[in-house]
Amino acid sequence: MKENIMDINLRQDAPDQTDIIDPKKLSEEVEKLKSIQANIKLKEDQIKELKEDEKHFSCLIIPKLMEDMNLKSLKLQDGSELTVKKVYSATMKADKKAECMRWLRENGLGDIVKNEITVNFGQGEENKAAEYADLAKGHGYEPSQKEAVHAGTLRVTMEDWKNKGNDVPEDLFWKFDGSQTKIKNK
Repeated sequence: MKENIMDINLRQDAPDQTDIIDPKKLSEEVEKLKSIQANIKLKEDQIKELKEDEKHFSCLIIPKLMEDMNLKSLKLQDGSELTVKKVYSATMKADKKAECMRWLRENGLGDIVKNEITVNFGQGEENKAAEYADLAKGHGYEPSQKEAVHAGTLRVTMEDWKNKGNDVPEDLFWKFDGSQTKIKNK
C-alpha cells in the first residue's frame, strides 16, 4: 500500500542517531579537522613567503653582490660551488593565449605554433576511425582543434627575439630577464 506523504514522520521514522554517535564526539572531531586545515593553510602561507625570500636572495641580492665583486662563480669553504647565471623565461598569459598565437604569427614566429586536431570515436568505432584518417570531415565528424607552443621552444624563441633588439609585449607574455643563483653541493 502506498503511503500518503502526510503519513511520514521523519523524526519518528528515522533511527535515533544519538544512540549510534555521540554528537559531542562528532563536534570534537570536526574541530580537530578545522584545526588541521587551518594549520595546513598557515604552513602553505609560510612556504609561499619562504619561496619569495629565496627568490629575492637568489635573483637580486646575491647576483648584485657577485657582480660588485666581479665574480660569476665562487667555491665555498665546505666545497660547494656558488654560481650566478643569466636567466630568461617567457610564458603566455593564460587569458591571452589566442592573442599570443596571433602575435607570434604576425611577427614571423608562427612556425613554433603547433596545431593539433583530434577526433574522438566511441567504443567499437575502430573502422570509422580508420576511415576518418583518410576522409576526415567527409563523414560528418567535427574535429576539435588545439593550438599550443612548447614552453621550452617559446622561451628560446622569445629570448632570441629579445636579443635581436625586439620588444616582447608584456600585455601578452609573462617574462623574467635576470640572474639566478645556484648552489651546487660538493
